[in-house]
Formats: sequence, C-alpha cells, structure tokens
Amino acid sequence: MARLAQEIWRACGDLGLRVDLGFRLKLTGEREIEAVARIVDVGAPSGMLVFLSYDAVQNLKDKLLEAGYGFSVMDEPDAREPYHIESYKVLFRDWGWTGELGKKPGWMR
Repeated sequence: MARLAQEIWRACGDLGLRVDLGFRLKLTGEREIEAVARIVDVGAPSGMLVFLSYDAVQNLKDKLLEAGYGFSVMDEPDAREPYHIESYKVLFRDWGWTGELGKKPGWMR
C-alpha cells in the first residue's frame, strides 16, 4: 500500500471518518477511474476523492462534480516526514463536513 493511502487510512481511523481505499468509479460514458481513496462525509455530498495525479481527473472534473464528488490531488508523503494528525485535521476541515449535522465530529468545529 502506498504511503499516502496508509496515512489517509490512519488519519481517518484516528479521526473517526469513513474511508474507502482504492475507490473505483465509472462515470456515465467514461472509463473507470481509481482514486487513492474516497473519504465519506467531507468535501462533497458523495465524498472527497484523492488522486496522486491531476491527469487522472483532468478531463472528468465537471462529471465528478455533477456526480456529487469533490476531488483533491495530493503528493505521496516523503518517507522521512513523520505522520502529523494535525495536518489532516486542517485538511479535512478545509474540505468541510458534508455528512449529517448531528454526526459532525467535535474536532471539525
């Protein structure tokens, strides 16, 4: 498993968010794409997709948004850098909560 996937898995687990690693999506009339992860309840109604390359979504931006997904392109973390949960808290807060209001985690406020 790539380091980015590992860190997302760990951050979501630490923060109580649902995540699907290796999330596959087939948009109408398009090829299947695979995101590093889909993080549920943040970023957009259908969740936030994380990719390693903009090339993966460049021609699909509008269709992703129409389907209710947000997306972000992130670099693979440097193996020399330690894991920082606070960085993920800031990132997820920036994306915003899209889940049920009564289930918004306290750390997102």
